Amino acid sequence: MSNIRKCLLAFGLFVPLFETQAGVVSPELQAALSASAPGDFVNVIVKCEDPVDVTAFRDADLDARRQSLIHALQQRASACTHSLGNVLASTPASPPITLWIINAIASRVPVTMVEALATRPGVESVSLDTEVVLPQPLLSATTSNGSSIPEWNIDAIRAPELWALGYDGAGVVVATMDTGVDPNHPDIGSKWRGGANSWYDPNGEHPVMPHDSNGHGTASMGILVGGGSSGSAIGVAPGAQWIAVKIFRDNDQAQLSRIHQGFQWLLDPDGDPATDDAPGVVNNSWYLDETVDSCNTELTADIAILKALGIAVVFAAGNTGPGPSTSVSPSNDPQSVAVGAVDAYDNVASFSARGPSACDGGTYPRVTAPGVGVWTTDLTLGGIFPYSYISVSGTSFSAPHVSGGMALLKSAFGQASVSELESAVQASALDLGETGPDNDSGFGLLELFGAYTWLVENAGSPSPGGVQFSSASYSVDENAGDIMVTATRSGGDAGDVTVDYATADGTALAGEDYQDSAGTLTFLDGETSRTFTVPILDDEIAESDEDLTLTLANPTGGATLGNPSVSNVTILDNDSSDPSDADGDGVSFEIDCNDNDPSIHPGAIEIKHDGIDQDCNGFDLTIDILAAQYGSKGDKLTVGASSDLGSSASLQVEAYGAMKWNKRGGTWTFSERRAGGNPGTITVTGIEGSESATVAAQ
Repeated sequence: MSNIRKCLLAFGLFVPLFETQAGVVSPELQAALSASAPGDFVNVIVKCEDPVDVTAFRDADLDARRQSLIHALQQRASACTHSLGNVLASTPASPPITLWIINAIASRVPVTMVEALATRPGVESVSLDTEVVLPQPLLSATTSNGSSIPEWNIDAIRAPELWALGYDGAGVVVATMDTGVDPNHPDIGSKWRGGANSWYDPNGEHPVMPHDSNGHGTASMGILVGGGSSGSAIGVAPGAQWIAVKIFRDNDQAQLSRIHQGFQWLLDPDGDPATDDAPGVVNNSWYLDETVDSCNTELTADIAILKALGIAVVFAAGNTGPGPSTSVSPSNDPQSVAVGAVDAYDNVASFSARGPSACDGGTYPRVTAPGVGVWTTDLTLGGIFPYSYISVSGTSFSAPHVSGGMALLKSAFGQASVSELESAVQASALDLGETGPDNDSGFGLLELFGAYTWLVENAGSPSPGGVQFSSASYSVDENAGDIMVTATRSGGDAGDVTVDYATADGTALAGEDYQDSAGTLTFLDGETSRTFTVPILDDEIAESDEDLTLTLANPTGGATLGNPSVSNVTILDNDSSDPSDADGDGVSFEIDCNDNDPSIHPGAIEIKHDGIDQDCNGFDLTIDILAAQYGSKGDKLTVGASSDLGSSASLQVEAYGAMKWNKRGGTWTFSERRAGGNPGTITVTGIEGSESATVAAQ
């Protein structure tokens, strides 16, 4: 754990060095400063005021738009960096890194300098340049022998049907922001575009050639573009070329500033805006730490700029399920395509994050794709084991199915806009669960042939599209202050259109429970998302949840009303009639371990590795099942697991018996001959809780 992170955990015990301007210095940075001594340094991102308005760049010609927008971003940032650079030049601060994509700089500065930066004219905010930890995949099995079994996940999304039509991703460049890529793997190495504009390591650990010390990025890339060297097809878009940004260092951590640098590089990999060498699709199989059920907008501008230049942006929805309201950022940004995970039977994976989105209360995830037991490429250890493959689970590996799918669609419809690609994927998804979009599977399972058919009928015909709410229902806590609501445009994004919105009473009353809101939203040519807020009024009356209605009406510019054009907002009451139950969760404070948080109580669902004891059993859940295998020869069941509690975890395999502690390896193991057949799934339990996994057959 970094010193900064330790400080964040303990900041309540310290007194700040000085008072800084509220709203200019982020709460996270305030906490770090409060825990620092005068001689300490801190990593910061300093954003300047008046960023470039992306919506002002509306050239129909994408090349012209790219050149003018990039030039404007760089010009605007030059004034910012020059001004701040002069301030930092005479201090022991590190040389500033220019983040022209967001009109900012990043630097390591003395803590005593933060106040001077925050009060400098033209500075909008100073925030902590925090570390992002790579989400850990759920590994099932690994081998170097390949497989002759057709890969179920590729068939499940109907990719081979597009291949049969001649569309395999050829002519499209895809990108990943991840741990890197192993270029020695025969399924992916030959598909690297090559050259100085095709690999970027902002951390400088591997500046020249693609590299991956972890395997996470290699596994994601295999699903994106992998071929058939194993004897079966493992990649969605095997004809596409790839480039990559290694945002994560070899220790599996990334600074926010390096992520900004990665997005910035993707806009213009060769540094010449006159040449179009940007990717068509960017896959992001990661999310920001400690953002479960919260809305972090740190990367909102980056995503908006990429999309404005015709680059589709896909994110993993997060391995933070199965509870409701477990969305993470930036996946829950309304501009992102968040992808959840399903298994081979179209069941939503237990780990897959659920909605609603913490940013706008809309449907989350957007769609789902295979993410349980997916066969893909593994590290070759420098080419020593070239035919290395691994079975992985996680939304990290469902996301590249959608990214690869968009590459296939783009190879078939070269002029399709990002809006059209997103609309095609969403409109054609195979509905799962209850009829209509939901907060378990979104709009459903990715179905590429259906998306292709949608584009045949809709692409290339300029249409203003239809305007609708992002969800048929939203919910908001009574003490939230307000709720942000998103209206989207689908089926077309041509021309300027407007639509009116209004609120109406249900059981919630305007002036008592919420503030009546009405207005007009304007979508500029190419824009597909607009938001408005409804103020929520808190009271101290214990009452049942209440609701109000939102409506859209009077679209102009040729747009139509989509579905839903009417949505319901539920205001969740936070007042308790029981004085011993302060948070109103139905559990009195005598046995409730946190009576200031309704999500923390006996029986609550644990969130792994977040350092919080949600279910009040005295422990955070940290059990990870490293392997679960069954060998028919010998009828042998083998299980491996780990826990942050180490030898004190007292792990056992339910229905089988206790596991053994391996001191040297720091893991728990279990082996049982005559297991009585493959149980299909196993559950490992301990004093902190339980974790389940699918058993792989050998």
